[in-house]
Amino acid sequence: MSQRQTIVSAPGKVLLAGGYLVLDRAYTGLVVATSSRFYASVSDVPAGAASVPTSSFPSASTSVAATPAGSGRATPQRVKSARVSVTAGQFPKDASTWAYDVVFAGENAPKLVPAHEARNKFVEVTLSNVLLYAGERLGRDGLARKLGAGLDVVVLANNDFYSQREQLAAANLPPRLESLAALEPFCPLPRPIGNTNKTGLGSSAALVTSLVAALLQHLGLADVASAADRDEIHSLAQAAHCLAQGKVGSGFDVASAVYGTHVYRRFSPSVLEPLFNGTGSVLSVVRSDAWDTEQRPFRLPRGLRMMLADVDAGTDTPSFVGKVLAWRKDKPEEAKKLWDRVDESNRELEACLAALVDAEKEPSYDQVIAEAASRPITELSDGKVEALLKRTRDAILRVRAGMQAMSSASGVAIEPVEQTRLLDTCSACPGVLGGGVPGAGGYDAVWVLALDAKAPVASVETVWGGWSEMSVCPLSARQSDGGLQLEMSQAVPGLAARLSPA
Repeated sequence: MSQRQTIVSAPGKVLLAGGYLVLDRAYTGLVVATSSRFYASVSDVPAGAASVPTSSFPSASTSVAATPAGSGRATPQRVKSARVSVTAGQFPKDASTWAYDVVFAGENAPKLVPAHEARNKFVEVTLSNVLLYAGERLGRDGLARKLGAGLDVVVLANNDFYSQREQLAAANLPPRLESLAALEPFCPLPRPIGNTNKTGLGSSAALVTSLVAALLQHLGLADVASAADRDEIHSLAQAAHCLAQGKVGSGFDVASAVYGTHVYRRFSPSVLEPLFNGTGSVLSVVRSDAWDTEQRPFRLPRGLRMMLADVDAGTDTPSFVGKVLAWRKDKPEEAKKLWDRVDESNRELEACLAALVDAEKEPSYDQVIAEAASRPITELSDGKVEALLKRTRDAILRVRAGMQAMSSASGVAIEPVEQTRLLDTCSACPGVLGGGVPGAGGYDAVWVLALDAKAPVASVETVWGGWSEMSVCPLSARQSDGGLQLEMSQAVPGLAARLSPA
């Protein structure tokens, strides 16, 4: 009999507008999901089988310590319910497999006991919180029946989540989109995950979210196709991701992994306080009425394409955020005035893109988009669609101007001068509306919004390929509206082969 298998994927993200502002509930951000996805596959371990070799760690099936004399209580036997292993399938297996025994002590909540020395904080915290949640819903015996002998989990990410510079160089391929397409899907990477360069698409959030969703789906506790269940998955994934990070972030990356492209307003951090201070259960927090996050429907217009590139310089995002928030605290009036100005520009960009979506019903829309692809946006006529394209370009420039002003005021290189030169050159290409640095900014990445035609895409690629001030490598990802989704391994190129036992 074949193993029961559940596969769920979650998209990466790009914060198109709203960097730093999304930390404050007074403001919103435009978060765009990417076509690159993170996959979590969960399979039952056959009865009598072990998902990983027995380690030298103390067995989870041994008795707990003897009860102190005179307590009048018998200490319950510690019972090993199941073995759960998680493997990051693109990395060296000996350093990228994390295994745990699920342990019950009497009627207490399930606990994870490491089966060997290898640990991964995001995987471990996510597993622990999913099992605590499941234990509260199913009870000890119910959860034990669902887990059976255990679960084998494999997580895989589309190539764009990790830098492919070494792989391109090894294949003697230039950093071009066609070269990325020539790499095998889920390309194996030579070093452990902690030593592999990421590209800023939100790999930890996509990992946590896909893992939460796949486990709950497999245990029969959620259906990713259900809006109500997606909300519960979102709350649990936010909790697990924040606990793994050790702080409550803005959460837009997890929200995008669940819901896809949308306008995001963060949740109040206080909703997670019971988990951070140990005063509340996972189930009570996940189902709390205090969740006040907002996700407003939004998408990019037809005929526009988001292009992304990895910039090989690097940014210390936590340091950037800390310095910007310190400036905001030190000069609140100056900061509020600037943030309000940036927010106005962000909302103008949202309005322009929404107006273009509405204009898709115009009979001439597709023809105008096609003709505009060969001309600088500033030279378009004043027709309805053309005017909206020019307004969108202007809105992008105003967003960038606001972030440049924040760079100057805070002393943080949110849009460094090197990135300014790169973005200005890209924005001057025919058919290009503009670009920016996503999220916290710095030297990690750039995004460009272009008309989806051969000429603009080729022009931007030519700029990137010939740029000498920084090394710029394109990503194959583009925008995607969808969030969590169930997958069939045979329907995703390369996925079935990566999930098959070696």
